[in-house]
Amino acid sequence: MRSFNCQVCGQQIYFENTQCLRCLHTLGFLPDRLDMVALEPRSDGLWAPAGEDGALYKPCRNTVDWQNCNWLIPADSEAEYCESCDLNATIPDLSAPGNRDYWITLEKGKRRLVYSLKRLGLPIVSKKQDEKRGIAFEFLRSGVPGDNDDQVMTGHINGLITVNVHEADDLERERIRLNLNEVYRTVLGHFRHEIGHYYWWRYVHRSSLIRKFRKLFGDERSDYDACIATYYQTGPLPNWQTSFVSAYASSHPWEDWAECFAHYLTIVDSMDTAQAFGVVLAVDRTRNLFPMEDAYHADSFDNMLEQWLPLTFAMNSINRSAGQRDLYPFVLPGPAIAKLRFVHEVIKANARPCAE
Repeated sequence: MRSFNCQVCGQQIYFENTQCLRCLHTLGFLPDRLDMVALEPRSDGLWAPAGEDGALYKPCRNTVDWQNCNWLIPADSEAEYCESCDLNATIPDLSAPGNRDYWITLEKGKRRLVYSLKRLGLPIVSKKQDEKRGIAFEFLRSGVPGDNDDQVMTGHINGLITVNVHEADDLERERIRLNLNEVYRTVLGHFRHEIGHYYWWRYVHRSSLIRKFRKLFGDERSDYDACIATYYQTGPLPNWQTSFVSAYASSHPWEDWAECFAHYLTIVDSMDTAQAFGVVLAVDRTRNLFPMEDAYHADSFDNMLEQWLPLTFAMNSINRSAGQRDLYPFVLPGPAIAKLRFVHEVIKANARPCAE
C-alpha cells in the first residue's frame, strides 16, 4: 500500500486514520482517487478535500451510525454506503458482547482488500448491482443464537463470502492457528484467500484457461469434500513443501489456487509499501536493486520475485532482531512460483485501468 500524508501539514498518516494528529483535520479515503485526504466541512454535512473548491463528498452511513468507516461517497451519489461497506450482506449482531470490536477489525481488513483490488484494476461489483456475478460478504458468529448455523464456516460460493466473526478475535484465531499447525493466519489473509475463490469462479472456471490451470494445480473436479476431510484427518500431502505455497494448498486444487491468489496479493501490497517508503535493497555489498518494482503495474512476475525474495529476507531479519516470528514464514518452491506466475497472468488479463 502507498504511504499517505496529510496535505495540510504533511504529517504521515495511516490508511485507517480518521484525524490528523498534528493539525487535527478530519481525514477520509476517496475511493475514486485511491487517496487519503484531509477534509473541511461544507454545508449540509458534506465535506471537501482541504484547499479544493470542486468535488464534495458525504460520509458512509457506517461512519454516521457506527464510526466504523473512513471512506467517502461523492455527494451526488444516491448510495448510502461506500464501495467497501456496500458489499456487506450481513453484519454481526452489534448488541452481542464483543461483536462491534470484531466487526471493526473485519471491516479494516475488507477495506484493505478492496483497495488492493481497485489498484490491480479487478472489477468489484456488489450483488446488489449484479446478483448473479457480484460479490457480497456476510459476517456470522459461531455459537450465537440467531446465526444461521452454530458452526459458521468461512468460505465462498458463487460470489458470497462468509467470514466467521471469531476470526477477528486474536486469541481464538491464534488457538485455531496452533491447532491446525499453521505458520500464518490473519484476518486480511482470509479476505485475500476467499476473494481468490471468487476470481477463479469468474475468470478460470469454464474458460480457456482451465487446461493450463489443471496442468499446474491439478483437476478441480476431484471430490472437494472428500479431499478436505482427508486433509484434516491425515494432514497435508507428503513433501508438500516441494510443490505448494502452504500445507493447506495441498488439500485440493481450489484451495491451492486461493492460497496462491492470497499470496500474490500479499506480495504485491508489501512490495508497494516498501516502494512507497523508498526501500532500497542491497543483496550484496556491491549491487543494489533500485528502484523497487512497481508491483501493482508489473508486467513480469519474475521481475517482482527477484526483488521480493531479498525483501522478505530483510523483513524476517528485522523481526528476528526484535524477538518476533518471521514476518514472511514461507519458502517458494519452483512449482509454486509457476502457479503464482499463472495468477499474475490471470489478473493482468482481466485488469481494467483504475484511477490513481
